[in-house]
Amino acid sequence: MTPEQLAVAEANEAFYKALSQADLDAMTELWFPAEWAECVHPGSVSLRGWDAVRDSWRQIFDNGARLAVSLSEVRVRMLGDVAWVSCLERIATADAEQIHTSLMQATNLFVRHDGRWRMVVHHASPVPFLTPQASHSGSLVN
Repeated sequence: MTPEQLAVAEANEAFYKALSQADLDAMTELWFPAEWAECVHPGSVSLRGWDAVRDSWRQIFDNGARLAVSLSEVRVRMLGDVAWVSCLERIATADAEQIHTSLMQATNLFVRHDGRWRMVVHHASPVPFLTPQASHSGSLVN
């Protein structure tokens, strides 16, 4: 990776650190506070504008569930002052009774502003799980 791609990858890592630590201040520092910022949480509608996006993170963080995210298949692409990261998110959430796991495909879009990479779009969608038998028959199992 080039130094610029590494800087984008670091901003992407900062996003997932803020998410895992339920740190709204860090999330606020990372996002570009524009009315055209967008976020699509898994299974949700598109949220438009920084105020709506920030409020969604506040709700997620305030629900009390512990969250851990690990990444794989991270790809960083750039064009001028715009960069995007695609990756797989392995998410584990824990509440008082059990642990839930899920796999998401995410795309994160960043813009360079005042020398910093700031997030402007986060979009995560569930990845269907394939059983060994289903992978041979071509059918999907959710």
